[in-house]
Amino acid sequence: MRRYAIMTEYDGTVFSGWQRQQNAPSVQAAMENSWFDLTGETIRLTGGSRTDAGVSALGHVSSFLSQTSIPVDRMALAWNTTLPESIAVKEVMIVEADFNPRYDGWGKSYRYTVVTGSIRPVLLRRQAVHVPGELDVFAMREAAKEMVGTHDFTAFMDQGSPTKRSVRTIHELSLEIKENTISIRIIGDGFLYHMVRVIAGTLVYAGQKKIEPGAIGAIIASKKRVLAGPTMPPEGLLLERVYFEQTLFGGDQWPYEDGRRELSIMDTSSQ
Repeated sequence: MRRYAIMTEYDGTVFSGWQRQQNAPSVQAAMENSWFDLTGETIRLTGGSRTDAGVSALGHVSSFLSQTSIPVDRMALAWNTTLPESIAVKEVMIVEADFNPRYDGWGKSYRYTVVTGSIRPVLLRRQAVHVPGELDVFAMREAAKEMVGTHDFTAFMDQGSPTKRSVRTIHELSLEIKENTISIRIIGDGFLYHMVRVIAGTLVYAGQKKIEPGAIGAIIASKKRVLAGPTMPPEGLLLERVYFEQTLFGGDQWPYEDGRRELSIMDTSSQ
């Protein structure tokens, strides 16, 4: 048995989330079923991110154990022949037996896309959310600055999260503007339930003058969800990359100074 890591791209708007569910279509189930159709082997994928219903991914990482004889450099092409058009395996590699993309991941980058103006987007409707009217981009950027850093993000977490650790670090939160499209890009060491979508909603409210940029600090300190902006729809959210201590698929080594790296070096030297 070998353990393989795979990077996958998928259109989440046709699924009820990444994780396998009892009576709803999921990315995990579609991938496991298509592997069985290809090889006759039953596998169980371990995902690095359990994206919600409607959320898409450009670089989702998962892993699985297999006895397949398919060469690793041909595996993506072979697997894609049985996958639905909404999913594609982009890269595959052999990893250590104990590799776990969920617990070995050091951070993630997401992108949330908003289209403004009076006309709703048609071709982008699966990749962006329409916000009628205009947004004050300067106010949105000022609000974003207040969110960068290490904070208790309880005010940006919807109910339903099992975690008891609400402190997270946002390393980058930026806005890219192209005509009437606003892309909110965020990189962090971890995210709470719906956190990115709530941050996007809060920035939209700042752009609509419903929340003052200077109030973000007080909202964070309050830990009250009702003071932040709305949870934006899932269609605008894209998981871009999962980062690791060392490069896995290229361009995915965690680029920030991190205490975990120092601990890792200490663990290695003590062996």
